[in-house]
Amino acid sequence: MNSIDQLPPVRSLVQMIQGGLPTLSKAFGRIATVLIEVPGKFMTWSVQDIAAAAGVSEPSVIRFCRHYGYKGMPDFRIALAISLAEGNTSSNRLFLEPTIDDKAFVNRDLKLAIAKKALELVEADRSLILDSGSTTQLFAQQLRTHSGRTILTTGLNIVEALWGCIQHTIILPGGTLRFEAKALTGRLLESSLQTMRFDTVYFGADSIDPVLGLSTFNEAEAHQCVTMMATCQRVVVLVDSTKFGAPSLHRFCNIDQIDAIVTDSNIPDAVAKKLLDQGVNLLIANLSPSEM
Repeated sequence: MNSIDQLPPVRSLVQMIQGGLPTLSKAFGRIATVLIEVPGKFMTWSVQDIAAAAGVSEPSVIRFCRHYGYKGMPDFRIALAISLAEGNTSSNRLFLEPTIDDKAFVNRDLKLAIAKKALELVEADRSLILDSGSTTQLFAQQLRTHSGRTILTTGLNIVEALWGCIQHTIILPGGTLRFEAKALTGRLLESSLQTMRFDTVYFGADSIDPVLGLSTFNEAEAHQCVTMMATCQRVVVLVDSTKFGAPSLHRFCNIDQIDAIVTDSNIPDAVAKKLLDQGVNLLIANLSPSEM
């Protein structure tokens, strides 16, 4: 087991907060009330904004997250988004997307190891698509010293990671900006992709199930991912082991459509076996001793 802790269970987080409201301290009760009344704003507000809305100190907000077993605000909000998405029934699920900054903070060492491992797959690619995820951002940083490729991305974070790499041809299609994801989306993007052809698309995922496949918090992103897949000969998924077994969210890719998955050594053996049995090329990244 490495030094990266697995996130606490998230499936009952919302129910836990709601059910325990009468037992919380005055400060924690105020924070919980803000969360329950305006979950969308809770997902995007800064710690300072949440503290001001609740009338508590900023350290109280961090202690509130730790009270439920999380290190801080980023991993708490990701767990909250998953918990809200699962809901009690498929008809009342609420999909709230964590910001890319929150995603980038959580499990960064695992994601970096995965990004480095994924370089083994790049040699066959002359042209590729990178989605806007936090793991693909780290993967893009690894491509800074690689020989020239044609790279299309919907992520402004990917553009930033590759800024100044004049050996690459970077394509940024049109679309509507999603600020929380620092990414483009929409029909304009999808229509422009339909006329293009690439070797490989590299996806992250908010959730991966060994039976159901890949899914994301954002419905529009799910649609554009389908379009990306249709333009590519190969599909590669970069995903850390904490994403396995999360709710299905907005599904966009079946397991049998995936050529390779790069993940870390914490993937459950049963999950790895199911993926291998379905013909997926499974690459396992291990943390270096300095990262343990």
